[in-house]
Amino acid sequence: MGLSTETSPQLELVVKSPTALSTPVHQDGTRAIFRSCLTAVSAATLVFSVPAWASVTSGAAPAASPVAALATTVAEINQQIAAALPGGEVVVRDGTYDGASINFTQHGTATQPITLRAQTRGKVIFTGASALTISGEWLIVDGFVWRGARKQNVISFNRAKDCEFRHNALIDSGPEPTVADGSIKLQNSSARNRLLRNRFENLPAQGIRLTCNATNCANVDNQIAYNLFYGKKSSAGSNNGESIQLGSGIIGDVKTVGDLGTVVESNLFEDIAPSAEMISSKTNHNIFRFNTFRNTEDRLVLRMGTHAEVYGNWFINAMGIRVHESFHSIHDNHLEGVNGPAIMLPSGKKTADCYHWPADSVRIVANTIVGTSDNAIEVGGNKMESPGCTYSELPQNGYYEENIIVNFTGNAFWLYAPSNQTYVENIAWPKVGSATGVTFVDPLLIRNAMGAYTSKRFPARGAVMQCRALTVADVGPSSTYACD
Repeated sequence: MGLSTETSPQLELVVKSPTALSTPVHQDGTRAIFRSCLTAVSAATLVFSVPAWASVTSGAAPAASPVAALATTVAEINQQIAAALPGGEVVVRDGTYDGASINFTQHGTATQPITLRAQTRGKVIFTGASALTISGEWLIVDGFVWRGARKQNVISFNRAKDCEFRHNALIDSGPEPTVADGSIKLQNSSARNRLLRNRFENLPAQGIRLTCNATNCANVDNQIAYNLFYGKKSSAGSNNGESIQLGSGIIGDVKTVGDLGTVVESNLFEDIAPSAEMISSKTNHNIFRFNTFRNTEDRLVLRMGTHAEVYGNWFINAMGIRVHESFHSIHDNHLEGVNGPAIMLPSGKKTADCYHWPADSVRIVANTIVGTSDNAIEVGGNKMESPGCTYSELPQNGYYEENIIVNFTGNAFWLYAPSNQTYVENIAWPKVGSATGVTFVDPLLIRNAMGAYTSKRFPARGAVMQCRALTVADVGPSSTYACD
């Protein structure tokens, strides 16, 4: 199908020298290194290392980039994709395309990716039953809008590796909440892809879904960064309403939890309506850092899997974190004006057919919690029963150190029943509720230049924030802000 309005054909030369993208590189260091660095330099100059994603662009000029007419119909888009060479571009003419089914299957290289882009960012709009499949290596998709696209998996990464989906928008697009699938789906060994600086607005069901099941859990080392998740519709408490789901969890009676190693960083989640979980991590070794959650009505949930890292995040007038399973590290987060408990570790049951396991050996260190409408940190209770499962097993072996908790309702730490927990140098104020796990003393909080609370009395405790809280201008299409 073609443009909704008639326009005369134009030609555009596509001789281009792509500019290298910078990939944010950070990694959680030890608390000691963190503190010593801050005495010498500002937080803005801290640099951390992670295994780097290779950029899908390079400064090298394409060797044989063809000169082609702007694609003005869906048929022309697919024809030009099929004929594209490494280093080439397929440029789609501005306009609205209804029911566009695009198959971006091709093979670029690290130095010569193949790009599918809008003539002008934000001015190529796909409507109706439009969908895009990305399959192959070193492919770039840039500058499109899907609006009201009622399709299961509007964007599908299928055996895609080292590809980049950037500066695009999905608005009111995707399946209804009754469909257990995402607006964007990564499946069948899609690895090392980047979803960068996109806008996801008013999505009716799941936003981004990375699959992990008994036959394939190789969608590894993907990055979701500098995106805006805005105005997510309510799923009325039903399942399948997550903004991001990492893994499938239990399918039938089979629990499948692999090592996805997804990095979710520097995204803004704002005005997100209730669903069962806002972010659901159901696999191992995922990282959540430098994100901002503002005016959200659901939680970041470590639902299944182990060894997640959660650090450097801002929760502002939002709900907090819920924790299940083991060996997670939650540190240096700023939680302010939290609806409900800031951090929850519910009871559960450790059997393969039960959906919620209790937390075990989780470290909760150096977080700053200011203002909660409930207990600040809850350990046990809040039973979330599922068919055939009675959640009576308490969290065990928790470690809580150097947290600052101020202006909470109820207790700083609330325990459903006695269990094995360790508390070291946590501060709470004012003196209300139980003294379990805390020393009651006013930490004398002040805001620093970044807007984070720090303690004049205990400067070595509480969160050290590396990046400021994000705004809408910092993320999404054509944004340039980077937390360095």
